[in-house]
Amino acid sequence: MTVDTYADYFDFTVTDIDYVIQRDPNPSWGITALVNDHSHILVYAASGIAHYNFEGHERLAVQPGDVLFFPKGTPHTGRADEDEPWSFLSVAFDVTADATGTQKQLSSLHNVYRGAPAKQLSAQFTELYVAWSDKKPGYLIRCRAITMAILYELIRQQTLPHVYTPHAQKIIRLIEMMQANYRESYSVTHLAELAGLSHSHFRSIFKDLTGLTAKEYQHRIKITKAKEFLLSGECNVTQAATRTGFNDIYYFSRLFKKVEGRNPSDFTKR
Repeated sequence: MTVDTYADYFDFTVTDIDYVIQRDPNPSWGITALVNDHSHILVYAASGIAHYNFEGHERLAVQPGDVLFFPKGTPHTGRADEDEPWSFLSVAFDVTADATGTQKQLSSLHNVYRGAPAKQLSAQFTELYVAWSDKKPGYLIRCRAITMAILYELIRQQTLPHVYTPHAQKIIRLIEMMQANYRESYSVTHLAELAGLSHSHFRSIFKDLTGLTAKEYQHRIKITKAKEFLLSGECNVTQAATRTGFNDIYYFSRLFKKVEGRNPSDFTKR
């Protein structure tokens, strides 16, 4: 079974859509040091060429099929190529901010995606623009869903290459073991031994693959499972803690709030 483990690090929800725009080719188009402090921006290059400058990407020539991502607050300057001006679609959106490090997750996304499934992304951006323009009942839900689908596809493109390295496969098998035995707590030393790696090498590979330390990842597995028990109504907080391997209810509650940003009692059915 293929497990998209690395992508599990990303966990956020698109909330607000500020705008969805489509721009036809215009050789005079340009922006200078544009900063959007309210929204994150995704741009799909439909045709033509544009020239961009932003941190880490000076004099970038944007080609058809490329996707640009500008996290909130990122200054960027761009202009259309005079001979082959680009056309593009873009969406400005916001996401939930919680204790799982949403801003850190977004800042770890690439600013430029190339070689992405262009036909699929083109269809998704077009569908997004049509839904936004038509404004039929439920259009905001649809626009959020399409934006989430686009982000998911970009995350997969960014993360899946990491999953198919030999060492990554060892880590994936360990993660499957931890998920199956969520009550257990495994030391880093034991996990490194099971992977046949040195302690330091294991720590480095695990963090590169998942974005978390092995301890943090185990905590996420346990808290996610505990949250499922609470939402299902089959457990109270103490029972959920016990079923996920915690003997100290106070430690469980502190860790739960650190991971989820809310107290476990907020998820109990009333």
